[in-house]
Amino acid sequence: MVDELAGDGAGAPFVHKLAEWLHQQFLNPFETTPSPFRIVLIVADASLSNEVVLNSFLSSGDRAPDKVLISQSQGEAPFRVTGTYSKVGPRKHPTLHVMTNSYPAKKLDIDYSIRLSPVTPGLTSDRTKQTIRQAIREQLEDQLLMNAYLEIEHGLQQGAKQLIFFAQDKAFLRHLQEKLTSGKDALVNKGQVAVLDQSVPANKRLELVKEPRRDQIRVFLMTSSGARGVSFPKTDWIIAAIPRFNIETALMEVAQLIYRGRGMYTDPQTGMEVYGDYKDRRLVMLINDFIIEGEDIDHKRLWLRQSSDLLTLLVMLRSTIHTRIKGDAGLKYKRIAFVPVGLIGDEELLRLMSDEVLDFLHETKVFIRDHHSQEAKAIASKAAKLTEQIFKHLNLTGQASDRNAKSYVNYQTLEGLVKTVSRMSSRLLPSLDNHELQIPDGLTCIGPFWIEDWSDRQTEERFSFEGWKSYIQQNSSNLLALLQRIYEDNKFPPKLKRPAKELYRLLIRKQEESVLEYSTLQALKTQNIIVGLPLDYPHFWNEHSEDDIRQQELEDPLTWRNALGRSLNPQGLVIPVVAQYREFPWVAVAGRRIYTQLETIFDDRYFMASSELNLLNTILLEDEAENK
Repeated sequence: MVDELAGDGAGAPFVHKLAEWLHQQFLNPFETTPSPFRIVLIVADASLSNEVVLNSFLSSGDRAPDKVLISQSQGEAPFRVTGTYSKVGPRKHPTLHVMTNSYPAKKLDIDYSIRLSPVTPGLTSDRTKQTIRQAIREQLEDQLLMNAYLEIEHGLQQGAKQLIFFAQDKAFLRHLQEKLTSGKDALVNKGQVAVLDQSVPANKRLELVKEPRRDQIRVFLMTSSGARGVSFPKTDWIIAAIPRFNIETALMEVAQLIYRGRGMYTDPQTGMEVYGDYKDRRLVMLINDFIIEGEDIDHKRLWLRQSSDLLTLLVMLRSTIHTRIKGDAGLKYKRIAFVPVGLIGDEELLRLMSDEVLDFLHETKVFIRDHHSQEAKAIASKAAKLTEQIFKHLNLTGQASDRNAKSYVNYQTLEGLVKTVSRMSSRLLPSLDNHELQIPDGLTCIGPFWIEDWSDRQTEERFSFEGWKSYIQQNSSNLLALLQRIYEDNKFPPKLKRPAKELYRLLIRKQEESVLEYSTLQALKTQNIIVGLPLDYPHFWNEHSEDDIRQQELEDPLTWRNALGRSLNPQGLVIPVVAQYREFPWVAVAGRRIYTQLETIFDDRYFMASSELNLLNTILLEDEAENK
């Protein structure tokens, strides 16, 4: 039996390989005589709501991006059985589909809480007006924190026996824990709130998910990964903060999160086991958004687009939950099942030096927000700041086997294209023999970005440390001492100690006094590496100087890194981790297959998307032919 098929990208490929192995071992040796073995392969995943969706998921191929599978449904049905033929492994097999649609509650209420927070752009340090993006980023965390606090406060005031709040940011959960338990606005005492995620030590996690401690907690704050494989039968109120990025995966996680309250627990007064599935339960889907205020903003036009986006998300969210519980999306005119599923495909077990930097910076942020001594927090905070300073100079080099291979990472190559296209004398239909206009096969242009495939290159990841600068030498020595203290001291959790030890190994080396600059490098043995660039990055440099050095003039490199990163990878590692560019803004993703937007658009397996016929319209519009 293979369970949770869609929970991992390797689920579908694993099932096919397993079926091939079963054929090879138990059926193929008996081609001339009947096999003495009878093989039954059970493939299970409650989120794949019917036989059409399951077969579509299994037939998606070795690679497929995050997506939404939509099929015609048979209406609401608590239990349904049907038979089909499903292709699993090398051939089709008769398949019995058993579909059970239910929810562990005597009564279920679902609230969709849309909280719109006002944002007014202020002034920057040089007295210029903030951009909308700058204003939202500055006010984002406080608004999200307050919205989460208000939802939890409402749940506790309504008499929730045990409440679970889900969010994907571990540091945010610890900040929320502090707000719930500290100051004059505290809602509960510290012993009644617990955080559950992958950064919680194994022994503490085991204590939190088992009786009696599990049932003593009033408020659980957890990530989806922290909630996997455990149940909280006393829970009667679940709040989920819905991310606005990577929406297919987010909706898939929601379909799993809402089932965390189920099972048996012991009544402390009677000592009898109580079946938690007979509780009245409430689900709250928290959607955060912002209303931009300002005199120079076209509010009507902005709200028209914003309200359409919100309604689309709301309909998708509601359809996902209804399909998961009832087998049907619950739309008035459409009998459909709406099933979001994650990507399909295995990933390389590739560990980059940048992984260690990212893990360390992320875990120090979580550690500082958690309940630890001030001394330990000060050590972690100082180590994180030094890490950002020292590991900010990352270079990615790729050597092509063809010495004449063109790359738009090379400044002169892209500059040649730009000047050829933009000069006043250029023709509307230029000569295709002009080598400046010949775009390499491994290059794709999507919107404002170049996406360049480096799969044919020998690539190295290199951190450079300028040893001749006294402050770099001093900072390196200080960081080494702090990292050693972190990975040797048991007061620091294993999730922080492991990347600390790896960074220590990257930095430590014997150096001669004459060394002016040294580097630590690692060859990337992968054929999956993609680089992203701004479409016209030569525009951001000064004119040619005597020493031929181009200096970038970007005010906010982090914004460039994030924007470029989202063009390649909505989540996971994007390098460089610290956005400090010496030459021009760029990003790269290694070890993962990147699905470009063009690849998805021209694949007829995926849902249409356009401004004229968007997802919301397609779902909600009545089919006139069906109602005549």
